[in-house]
Amino acid sequence: MAVDPAKRRAVGEVVRQHPGMSLAAVSPAIVVFAVVWLITNFWIAVILGVAALGAGYYLLTRQR
Repeated sequence: MAVDPAKRRAVGEVVRQHPGMSLAAVSPAIVVFAVVWLITNFWIAVILGVAALGAGYYLLTRQR
C-alpha cells in the first residue's frame, strides 16, 4: 500500500500554505480525543487515536 507521491506533495503544500485550515480539519479529532481522555483515561484515548490513525491511513491508501 503505497501513497501516491503526487497526492503526498499536494497535501504537504496545502499544510505548509494553510496551517490554520489543516488545524480546522483535524480539530474534531482533537475534541474527541480530549473528551475520551476526560471521560475515561489517557491510555484509552491514545489507543483510540492510534486506531483512528490506522483506519485513516488504510482508507487513504487502499486500492480501488
